[in-house]
Amino acid sequence: MDVVGIGLANIDLVAHISDKFLETHKIPKGLARAMDDLSFARLRADLESYDAIPGGCAANSLCGMAAYGVPTQFFGKIGDDSFESLYRASFSDYTVAFDVDAGRQESSQCAVLVTPDGERSFAYSHGASWDLSPADIDTDALAKASMIVTEVYLFEFGQDSNTAKAVFETTAQNKIPLVMKMMDRVFGQRYAQKIRALADAGILNLLVGNHENLPALVGASSLEEALPAFKDWKCDVLLTHNAKGAYYISKGEVAHFPVQPVANPKNTTGAGDQFLAGFLMGRLDEKPVADCMEFAASCARSILMHDTARPPLVNRHSIRF
Repeated sequence: MDVVGIGLANIDLVAHISDKFLETHKIPKGLARAMDDLSFARLRADLESYDAIPGGCAANSLCGMAAYGVPTQFFGKIGDDSFESLYRASFSDYTVAFDVDAGRQESSQCAVLVTPDGERSFAYSHGASWDLSPADIDTDALAKASMIVTEVYLFEFGQDSNTAKAVFETTAQNKIPLVMKMMDRVFGQRYAQKIRALADAGILNLLVGNHENLPALVGASSLEEALPAFKDWKCDVLLTHNAKGAYYISKGEVAHFPVQPVANPKNTTGAGDQFLAGFLMGRLDEKPVADCMEFAASCARSILMHDTARPPLVNRHSIRF
């Protein structure tokens, strides 16, 4: 049975910029900002140079799992443009099954803005990814999946946000483990009640996010406030904290797992996605949480030493602008 991913089929525009650039474009440092098409076009035009690389959180995690031989399938909408072949080629190299027709909008893009201190900030436009409809998703593949990995953005996919409803119904009917990654504080605040309802109904099995975004789900402003607030959630919670390790919250218990820091990391983009990939592979093998965390940290470390959000391959697909 495949691990099925549903999420943004983003093209990441990775650029090194100054703190002044963030101020000019009103992007909160370390966070994500949604932009209209015109504002994003202006930002892109202001970039001196960037690498266009296939991305998306769920997509990155699936590539990480596929690199270790896990059968995977991804559902996301790419645009009918110059980026389409780039995206499909990357999935092909990782042997991730991907057979969704291209949309009429431009491919969704996310500017990954790296300041001199290594901090990443994000700006994104909607584009084709947000048009993913129930008709684009093979419900038989969902029903037979060993696990479904998705993102908080799913709540706004498709006309009238009907894609999320269809996915959650199929997941519940077939009792498929559902993993949701929360990578946007604004979306966390917007959909906190719906996410909690999924957990209470037993549909959501694992909620994943970092110390900057997950606290928004429980109305907390800090990690210290958030940890106890998640103790009564019906789903497990995996909360990462960069080089300080990760927390696992399950059945009212909070456990901290330190990690070995990487000196002078070459890249941090995608480290969280590969941490999740490693953790889920351990979970699929029914390993103890400590073993899952150890393998997760190993997968994240491998990304920190390379300049890509996915495990390095001989053929790296990117376009330099």
